[in-house]
Amino acid sequence: MEKMKKQNNIYSSFMFIKLDPLFRRLISNEKIAAKQEFENMAASCQEKLFFRTYMLAGLCSDSDLLIWRMSDDLEFLQENCARTFSTGAGRYFLNTHSLLGVHQATEQSAPKKDLEFGFLPKESFGLYKFMLIHPVVKSHTWYELSDEERSAMLTERTCVVGRYREIRENFFTSYGLGEQEMIVAREARHLDELTNATRELRELRIKNYTAGDKPVFLCVGRDLREILDAIS
Repeated sequence: MEKMKKQNNIYSSFMFIKLDPLFRRLISNEKIAAKQEFENMAASCQEKLFFRTYMLAGLCSDSDLLIWRMSDDLEFLQENCARTFSTGAGRYFLNTHSLLGVHQATEQSAPKKDLEFGFLPKESFGLYKFMLIHPVVKSHTWYELSDEERSAMLTERTCVVGRYREIRENFFTSYGLGEQEMIVAREARHLDELTNATRELRELRIKNYTAGDKPVFLCVGRDLREILDAIS
């Protein structure tokens, strides 16, 4: 009998942050020290944790920064997220939105060297500069459809994304973890391709079975230091 492949749960936290205006009133040396302390905390965990930062300032009214973290250890992920608000500049961070989901990765036959952190397939996440992210709640009528009907619409959706070579889309389920049912993270190298693909997806039949998919966040990948300097 063929051995069953092990399913590895990869927990993903999308933390949206607004900088308290009080931080901008600090003297220059205080701001520099606070930013450095926060950067040191972030750097100390990056060998064990997927960690990416995106800038939303100027594109979103209630968030300046997105911190995207992933780990196969939920308690470790929770502890690291909690440290966000107790270290350096993080003491001036206001958490405006938090999305938590899980991605199930099948254990691959590939050697460990082809995995990041020992659990995450390389070049699967955080690959491109631009990312559109939003929660999704399906309508009750979606679950009344047959498996064949749902499969056909999902295939149609996959074909649209597949026409764009430099777009990567990942889904994180949130049943039992949050108000949403899933989180969609659509990454792209080019912004125009991201907007075109998103428009096409909204015209598909499957969209009729979505009860909610707001708020939507456009995120631009940048180094943490660049973002902190820009927003402070």
